[in-house]
Formats: sequence, structure tokens, C-alpha cells
Amino acid sequence: MQPTPFCNLDCSYCYLPGRDDKRRLAISTVEATLRNIIESGLLGPDLTVIWHAGEPLVVPPRFYAEAFQRIASLVDGQAAVHHSIQTNGTLIDDEWCDLFCAWSVRVGISIDGPADIHDLHRKTRSGRGTHRDVMRGAQRMREAGVPFHAIAVVTADTLENPDAIVDFFVQSGISDLALNVEEQEGINPRSSLAGAEDRVARFYRRVFERALASGGRLQVREFDQARDAILCGLQTFTLGEKRYVANEQVRPFEITTIDCEGNFSTFSPELLGQSHARFNGFALGNVHRDRLIDVLATPRFRELFGEIMAGVERCACDCRYYFLCGGGAPANKLFENGRFDSTETAFCRNAIQRPLDVSLELLETLANKPQSAALASPC
Repeated sequence: MQPTPFCNLDCSYCYLPGRDDKRRLAISTVEATLRNIIESGLLGPDLTVIWHAGEPLVVPPRFYAEAFQRIASLVDGQAAVHHSIQTNGTLIDDEWCDLFCAWSVRVGISIDGPADIHDLHRKTRSGRGTHRDVMRGAQRMREAGVPFHAIAVVTADTLENPDAIVDFFVQSGISDLALNVEEQEGINPRSSLAGAEDRVARFYRRVFERALASGGRLQVREFDQARDAILCGLQTFTLGEKRYVANEQVRPFEITTIDCEGNFSTFSPELLGQSHARFNGFALGNVHRDRLIDVLATPRFRELFGEIMAGVERCACDCRYYFLCGGGAPANKLFENGRFDSTETAFCRNAIQRPLDVSLELLETLANKPQSAALASPC
């Protein structure tokens, strides 16, 4: 759910349009969304609400306290509700920490590493670096006993500094790290990682080696995901008479994205609010007037879904990494290749293939050490 499109920062690699737009999500739209999900029969045993697509902390804590309560009342025990917020961290104070504690909110803070790397791209609207403000927010979280994870965007400036990246997060006591490669997506027309795939692989190799050697002081999402894909059985879903590798970005309404006006889409969350020469936006309806389940029968949905699944079929036939990603992210295919029914993207190579290749190498090296904690998985 998009609390607001507005962001108080001006990060150079952001894909989101409308970051000057100060509209805010209404509580009535939150309620309409939950009623729509329930009436459409889409509520499963777990409901995770991710507050994102702008800087969510621009909207005050009292809004979330009311929204969380309304959601809990509407769900009424039919599902376990989880809330997640992805924030740039600059606005965190004690009031936010109280809210996070009271509602067990899972919080992600965007931190690209030490100040000299972070401040290259994550700046205020006046051009000032934000590292000091982010770390002040992170310290507030620690003092309040609120756990959080970090998401670091990997750019060309990051690649030559894997040890500095690891040293920073270990020394800062941040043990849960995700690495988001810079993407060619939305209003970011080019990734600085273009043509740098060998360097990307070397970066992952060093970060993964350091994470393994840290004795659990640093967990890196990309290594954990690749390890689990290698060691665990495949998860699949059935569509018609065919079975596909699980991929929440191609299964209708497994991810449902709601903008601040109640317009909704599915598949890749990055699509909502974007424009593209081949499509007149990606909104499928509005929660105030359209039932989610009803759009499955519309020509617009069928066009999008048909092209997306054609791309999944091609990935299943052509790509040896299909077991890991289930056909990849439709948004990346569209913004890089111009079509959903395409296959490999630079994002796929940098975010899926290279981490798997490096993880395989490391796991093979550790294969003669069956007691190694590095091989532990939740399977």
C-alpha cells in the first residue's frame, strides 16, 4: 500500500515517479481495500501489508495506528496480519519506535554502506548526503530494542568496495542485509551496472565469503536465498493443467498493489504508477468501485497476464536458472526488453544468476564440512 507518493529525499537511482506528489492515502481507502480482498476470496492464512512506494514515514504515526487497528478489525482473526515498512530512515524518532514495538512492524532501512558510498546517491533535495541522519534513526531503533534489516543498493560505485561494505555493517551491528542491484526501471532509464557483470560476480563472491567467515554476525539475503534454492525442494503452483515454479510476481493477486487513491494492480509492484509506450498504465481498477476478483475476466487483465505467462513459458524452456526465479520479474522484462513475454534481463543476471553461481562455488568448497553452519537451511 502506498501511504503517499512523496519522498523527502532525491536518490539518484530511484525508479518511482511522482516523488513531489503529497497526496495521502485515506483510511476509507484502507478499509475499502481490506473489504475488497475479503469479499474477493483472496484472504489467505497470512496477510502481509507492506507500506512503501514513496517515503512512508512522511505520513505521521497516528495514521498507521488507526490503519493497523482498522485492518485488524476487518480481518477479525481470519488471518495473521503482519506489517512491514521500508524507509529511508531519516525521520525515525521515539514515536516511530513506539509504533513499531506496539504493532511488531518489520522495518527495513535503506543504507548503502559507509558514508562515502551511501552519500553518493542518497541525498536530500538540497543535495546533502543523508548517511548521518539514517544512522541516527538506526541508533534510535537499537536503543528502543526494535529489530530491523538493511537494504543496500548496489551501484557501480559499490563494486570495488566489498570489504568496506561488510566492515561497515558488521561494525554497525547490522546483521541482516539485503543487496538490491541498481535496476533499469521506471524513471531510472539506465543502471550503472550495465556491462559490469563480471565485477558484480566478484563483489558477491567477496561479500559471501566474508559473511560466511563472520560466524553469523552478518546474514546476506542473496546467499541465503540461493543456498535454500539449492538445498530445498522446489515450490510450485498449478495453473490450468500446468505446474510452474512458484513466483509471486506472476501469480495473480499474490501481490496486490494499492496506490494512494485506491487504484490497484498485481504482478510486479513496481508497475503501478508507471507509464509505458505499449500500455496505458497498469492499474486494473479501483478498490472503491471494482472487485479485485472481477478484473480476472477483463480483456485488459487477460492481455497483461497472457503476455506475462508467455514470458514464463519461454524462461522455463530456455533458462537453466528457471528453478530459482520461476520466470523472473515482469517489470524488469518490460523496462529492459520492452515486452513481458521476453526472457533474460540484466537484472536477472545480476540479482539471480550471479548470486547462485557464486553460492554454488562456495557450497561446493564446503561440501566436505557437513557440520558447517553455512549449510544450515530452514528446509
